[in-house]
Amino acid sequence: MAALIERSDQLISLTALTRRGSGHFDSLAEGKNDRFVVMSRAEPVAVVLNIHSFEAMLDEMERLRTELMALHRIGQSANDAISHNQMQQSLGF
Repeated sequence: MAALIERSDQLISLTALTRRGSGHFDSLAEGKNDRFVVMSRAEPVAVVLNIHSFEAMLDEMERLRTELMALHRIGQSANDAISHNQMQQSLGF
């Protein structure tokens, strides 16, 4: 949970979110906060992100997914590699 919460102002109770939700969402939209961790009965139940943080997270996940695919393909290519002569023979040269 430590990774979820960097500052105490990121914690918000479910009750506070219900009562003053628009003010909290305004804070996210204005960039005053990048996220809230919603607590219920002293347990985290949700994370609410501003759109910039959410898009940055999606971009990072896509970058990592692409990198993982590239590394996987490089590993497969190394196992499937053939010599230049073998390639020429398979093409009839």
